[in-house]
Amino acid sequence: MRKIEKLIYTNERGETIEFSHDSVYHTNEVSGLSDIRNAIYSINSMGQDGDTYLGNRIQSREIEIVGSIATRNKDETVTLRRRLNHVLNPQIGATLTYVYGDFKRVIDCRVDNAPVYSRKAIFQDYTVQLVCHNPFWREEAESKTDIASWTGGFEFPEPLGLEIPMEEGWEIGHREPSLIVNVYNGGDVKSGVRIDFRALGTVVNPSLLNIDTQEFIKVNYTLEAGDVLSVSTYYGQKEVYLKTGGQTIDAFRYLDPDSSYIQLEVGDNLFRYDAESNVAGLEVSIYHNNQYLGV
Repeated sequence: MRKIEKLIYTNERGETIEFSHDSVYHTNEVSGLSDIRNAIYSINSMGQDGDTYLGNRIQSREIEIVGSIATRNKDETVTLRRRLNHVLNPQIGATLTYVYGDFKRVIDCRVDNAPVYSRKAIFQDYTVQLVCHNPFWREEAESKTDIASWTGGFEFPEPLGLEIPMEEGWEIGHREPSLIVNVYNGGDVKSGVRIDFRALGTVVNPSLLNIDTQEFIKVNYTLEAGDVLSVSTYYGQKEVYLKTGGQTIDAFRYLDPDSSYIQLEVGDNLFRYDAESNVAGLEVSIYHNNQYLGV
């Protein structure tokens, strides 16, 4: 099967537009997918040669898509142009997904300017301008790393049969004893995390410590069996919420004031979890999404 590059725009309502060579919204030129703008801050003083570096930041990303509505029928052109205006609504957020075969990257975006149209000899041309306030592309799905989770041991032998020794019993699962885990960030830049604390019994004030930096996240709350406490440090999504009794409630007020919004450094990151009471009754999962400078 022939592989082509595709850009799939999906707004918050779930409506999509595909921009590609095979789409009715044919693409002629795309810019901003890989290039980034780096703002460097420096100072100087009288008599100083050159500048003193202070820091830098990656600026927001701008993506421009230029193409043609691939139909010669005037009525179809009007309908397709109307759909483009409807889906690319500047008032609602969206994601842009880059696809090439099995390779996918996703970025959050908004329409900077409504589509601009120009009439050519054959097709109606369009220009779409998007702005990505978080300039980094990410993978389609989060990576998950478990600490102290249960590993299944239940399986049927071949051929199918079932026999449980009376003296020894049968182990259908076991708890991984490690309190420390390495979370590997394979992206280009730092990444936020989402931490799930799951209680198997009553657990008091769960926490997670970055061993390398000594930064930690601690929630001053007593979890009961079945509760799941989630903490997110993602860009623009810093939140704490609790799932208990079939409900999801805001638990940000329970976040310890000395906690840090932990970020994963590129490469290895060692974490240790703890609790003030019944740490053995706690399971912890760390989710993250590698971030990239381009596609």
